[in-house]
Amino acid sequence: MTDGLVRMRFIAPEAWIELELLGASFEARREGRRVRVVLPDHPEAFSALPDGLEDEWRPSFLPAGPVFDEPGRDTRTASLLIFEVTVEVDSEVPTPKPEHLTPDLRRVVERDLDVGVVIATQVAGLFLRHLRAAAPQQSWLGLATHAPEQYGIACLEYLDTGEFIFGRGRPQSTTVRSSQLRLDVGSLSEVAKKVIADEEPGVAESLLADTWHLSDASGANDRDRAWIVAAVACEVRVKRELRERAGNDRGGMVELLLRRRSNLPDLLDEVWSAVLGTSLRVEAPELFANVRSLSRQRNRIVHAGMRDPMVPLSLDPAQIARDLFEWLDEPVAVEA
Repeated sequence: MTDGLVRMRFIAPEAWIELELLGASFEARREGRRVRVVLPDHPEAFSALPDGLEDEWRPSFLPAGPVFDEPGRDTRTASLLIFEVTVEVDSEVPTPKPEHLTPDLRRVVERDLDVGVVIATQVAGLFLRHLRAAAPQQSWLGLATHAPEQYGIACLEYLDTGEFIFGRGRPQSTTVRSSQLRLDVGSLSEVAKKVIADEEPGVAESLLADTWHLSDASGANDRDRAWIVAAVACEVRVKRELRERAGNDRGGMVELLLRRRSNLPDLLDEVWSAVLGTSLRVEAPELFANVRSLSRQRNRIVHAGMRDPMVPLSLDPAQIARDLFEWLDEPVAVEA
């Protein structure tokens, strides 16, 4: 076995740090391997890119600003743009470095790289999440679940000498989506009417759109918030439907029921049945079961700070909310 090192650099979302933190580092252990996180000590410490790589060059940090001149504080602040993570790995690459990269050797170095890249990316993501949590007023840092973005190439090196063995750029991917997502003529006509009338989108509909964004792995990739926002979107829509469908003659009864029942499954079962003579549980039992999972997951995250292990991982909060909205769009006869 050869002692190897996987070196990766990641883009930081311009986190503001004091100048004394430049060059700071710390170590951790993952799967028995030593991992090191390093901040740049000069503006181009981690900025170099190999010839031919299409990444956009950027400095490792910049002076932050403008910064308020406040009594008792200095304005010397750095904006972090790139940081480095290294992972020590056991490699089967022989030493000295072979002159040619044979297919068998390529499989070995790619396997070694895979081990280090996974660990480095996990640690980089955790580091960024803690940066955001430690400086919540730095609103530009984005959502906590934004994945770390690789800068330059991930390198496999000999640990003792630092000699470069093999490198790999950022993975490329393409997301294929259905044409059913596009707006049609009728949709644009409705949008135009509401814009002409100076009408804002409904709160429930906007929250549903937020849910899709939060649960999108290529977007926010924030499933916890997606569960919460989806549940709120459904509750807002269901209460609106109950009030509108009940009419003025049953408005008082609806408000009384809503004061006593706020849980989403209750609204779609007992309350919906009392007002409209039917319920989601009766008409669409599978969807009702999914709505109960949505509500249970929301409550577990809000009250316990963790997900409910009993909720199937295959369930998508945005899909559940959309299915419920489509059910609510169907006409429901009101009891005479």
